[in-house]
Amino acid sequence: MNRLQRFITEIHRRSLWQVLLIYIGGAWVCYEIIDTITDRLALPPWLPVLAIVLFFVGLPFVLATAFVGEVARPAAARPDAEPHIAEAEAAAAGLEARRRHRLLTWRNAGLSFLAALALWGVVATGWMLFGRGAGESATPDDRPSVAVLPLENRSGLEEDQYFTDGIHDELLTQLYKIGGLSVRGRTSVMEYRDRTKNLRQIGEELNARYLMEGGVQRAGETVRINVQLIDSETDEHVFAETYDRELSLENLLAVQREVALSIADSLEARLTPQEREQIERVPTDNFDAYDYYLRGREFMAWSSAERDARIAVEMFEVATRLDPSFALAYAKLSLAHSSIYWFDYDRSQERLRQMKRAADRALELDPDLPEAHEALGYYYYWGHLDYERALQEFVTALSQQPGNADLLEGVGNVERRRGNFDAGLAHFKKAAELEPREALKQFHLAVTYILLRDYPEAERYCDRALALAPDWIELYAAKGWLYVRWQGSTPRARAVLGEVADRGLDILVDPYAGHLSVTLDIWDGQYEAALTRLSSVSSTAFNTQFFFIPKPLLAAQIYDLMNETELARQHYDSAAAVLEAKLEETVEDSRLHSALGTAYAGLGRVEDAVRAGVRGVDLLPVSKDAMGGLYRVEDLAGILTMTGQHNAAIDQIDFLLSVPGFMSVALLRLDPRWGPLRSHPRFQTLLEEYEQRD
Repeated sequence: MNRLQRFITEIHRRSLWQVLLIYIGGAWVCYEIIDTITDRLALPPWLPVLAIVLFFVGLPFVLATAFVGEVARPAAARPDAEPHIAEAEAAAAGLEARRRHRLLTWRNAGLSFLAALALWGVVATGWMLFGRGAGESATPDDRPSVAVLPLENRSGLEEDQYFTDGIHDELLTQLYKIGGLSVRGRTSVMEYRDRTKNLRQIGEELNARYLMEGGVQRAGETVRINVQLIDSETDEHVFAETYDRELSLENLLAVQREVALSIADSLEARLTPQEREQIERVPTDNFDAYDYYLRGREFMAWSSAERDARIAVEMFEVATRLDPSFALAYAKLSLAHSSIYWFDYDRSQERLRQMKRAADRALELDPDLPEAHEALGYYYYWGHLDYERALQEFVTALSQQPGNADLLEGVGNVERRRGNFDAGLAHFKKAAELEPREALKQFHLAVTYILLRDYPEAERYCDRALALAPDWIELYAAKGWLYVRWQGSTPRARAVLGEVADRGLDILVDPYAGHLSVTLDIWDGQYEAALTRLSSVSSTAFNTQFFFIPKPLLAAQIYDLMNETELARQHYDSAAAVLEAKLEETVEDSRLHSALGTAYAGLGRVEDAVRAGVRGVDLLPVSKDAMGGLYRVEDLAGILTMTGQHNAAIDQIDFLLSVPGFMSVALLRLDPRWGPLRSHPRFQTLLEEYEQRD
């Protein structure tokens, strides 16, 4: 008998086939159960894969147990035993040894199987308890959907509108805490303040079955709040209540709690002890402080304009002076400071310190306050582009307010910056479901699909956003850029910008739209028109969070294309002077280094140009910011092209095409900036390769 035959005989003798088949069969049954549990509990999709891995890890141990060891080793016969008795005793001993080995094999197989199953259970349980913070929700999609329509100010006094809107905002915040409800966000419902549509239409537009409406009447020392919850599909009242109370903070907060709990009870949304504790928490016992807090919230809600943000800061500061233990007011104060910093109204170190002080004070007063964690998250995100720490804070806040669309949006933004585009997309979609009438949520989806180069989907979400906010000029710029990236079509991009003019809006007031309008003239070879349009821009630079382009720099590039060498040099020199002065104020601004590198390249200062371009990339690498860092790499590719280092430039372009981003083959064929590369065989090969992939 050869070795193979002996090996097969041993496999049969040791019941290896039976063990293997039963183990695999059991694992398959368990996998099907695990897959069903994963789907029902909205667990992450990697958990069934983990189960398979664990079962495979246990398999070698099972096989080794079954195969290793002596089986039925004959026992030594007694010296005085008769030959036939000795033979019988040896056979019995062999049978016993085989029985014990088989028992050991089945026992270890079962233990391995149970160990793998137990370990999976521990991981799944741990994730459900601690891992849902990244915005995953255990609640199914068929949660009762609720929209709280703007409350009517029934006092007849305009100065009471902030009070009515404040109660509406606080009621929404209470409902955000209930994971068993799907609550539509403030922005989406505010457009129905002066509604002419019936409740069924509103319910359909908001994708919300239940609508709450009501009003607030403040008169002297009393307040009346009446609310009613209506099934928009049947027009039936689910509940209705009127609260007549003395005007005190305790009564106002009690009404908000009662309404939130009544909605949850009416819709059979079960509250966890933590959710109930959050709802019953009292933010302050000082009525005047609460009043100023409501005023501050109203200014923050109006717009992101500098005036409103600064007034909001003043209101929150008064609230914290009146009640130094008002944690919620400190949290909103930090967010107001963050808005002033992020939108370039004041990017000083002192503003950063004010953001941090207010957030820290809020957490010191109430370590579990979700708004405080949100504020600290924006300090890290907007203040330092520290996405890891920002995500931790957003996750903590979202665990306590799972229905907060703005927090979901924050997580989506951070995930996108971290390069987790699918995770970002998932969070943006959840946010858009809760805020179906807010253009910003649709815009985030459009930008993410542009980065993923899914241009048809990007177009769809651009159109959705524009339908909701037809006067938002930046949306037209985004759609115009979409068409040049997707199709290299300047006529389609111009048609989009033409819609801005048709609405009586000024394209040049928005830096994205203004820059695109000048760029389209350049791409179409209309250089004089580009210079004329550029001179009409009132600001000194196209200034966004992603680029800072002084007007002289863009003019220099136009003169370069016109072969006006001396004029180009003069403007490059002017641009360099502007950027050098700016860098003395903010030396860590990656945008300024990249722009300065372009100016130096135009002046023929090759080493300085490349050094500045590399510095821009180093300050904001793609590894740190998968969205903003792309601009720095593209700027470096442009500098390398201008300085004749074409292979190095193509390396950067190859990278930009290989990752999700804004670069596209259509754009490379259109933009004259890449003209010097077009005769390069490697560049042509690159374009053809990525064109086929697309």
